[in-house]
Amino acid sequence: MELIYKQLLVNELDSLEVNLVESISSDIKLASEVSNHLVSSGGKRIRPVVCILIAKAFNYQGNDLIKLASSIELLHTATLIHDDVVDQSLIRRGKESIHAKWDNAHGVLVGDFVYSKAFQLMASFENPRIIRTLADSTNRISEGEVLQLALKNKEVLTDKEYFEIIDRKTAELFKSAALTAGILSSCSESQLSSLAKFATSLGLSFQIQDDILDYFGNEALTGKRVGKDFEEGKFTLPVLIALKNMDSNERDVFLKFFEKGEKESFPEVLQMLSVSNIREEIDKTFNYYSDICKEEIKGIPDNEYKTALEQIVSNLDSRLT
Repeated sequence: MELIYKQLLVNELDSLEVNLVESISSDIKLASEVSNHLVSSGGKRIRPVVCILIAKAFNYQGNDLIKLASSIELLHTATLIHDDVVDQSLIRRGKESIHAKWDNAHGVLVGDFVYSKAFQLMASFENPRIIRTLADSTNRISEGEVLQLALKNKEVLTDKEYFEIIDRKTAELFKSAALTAGILSSCSESQLSSLAKFATSLGLSFQIQDDILDYFGNEALTGKRVGKDFEEGKFTLPVLIALKNMDSNERDVFLKFFEKGEKESFPEVLQMLSVSNIREEIDKTFNYYSDICKEEIKGIPDNEYKTALEQIVSNLDSRLT
């Protein structure tokens, strides 16, 4: 399904790409080269897209929108660079990850460099509430990364711990993108509250979708390699629900597979997941957050930008069928 925002925001998305490249320029050639490796590889740009669509939906006419969208994407990029170092991921957006192409030191330091570039953009806004919102979100995201690391060696995560991690690591920047767009557009407090609920639920839906696709996705359709979360030993929603539906023997076998994370075991893991009949419960959780998105989006003015936001929500649903 062709997403209409790609036609609707042609000029804005072109400006975003130019601004991102300009924002990471540096007198230190290596800093620009390494950070550009990831920035130029594209990605969904879904967070800046949400930001731009919301501001446009509320008829924002100023000159700060692309700068705001760029700061949000740079924050996201910095977290990806650091995540890849922690997870020792070899591939990011179809290319070698920075730490794989160079080394861990490059990943850590260039991640910091991209963070600093994001903060330079953030500091240039005249509205202190925008700066404070972005800064608070950066702190919550960092805390989420530390929380995930702290729980890395726990035998099994609780549902509460899982949702706390994805709320901080994924949903938080969606919320910040929507809130700052609303602040930029002089939205009322009630509108800002609704935008926060919409974007938080969108972020949670987005992450749950990714978690589902990691086990049940069609690589040819999604372009996402299945089994990555399993190999990295990440407790995601499919795993947590499956464990609840297994008897003690099945659970022991599954956790041994999970602890080793061997690629060769993935077909057996998929078989155990399918036998435990978990899709209905996973879909129920996904639909709960998706329905919140659809309810809260009603507060956005009716126009083509709102329609594009609605399509983004419905597209999350369609990729799981």
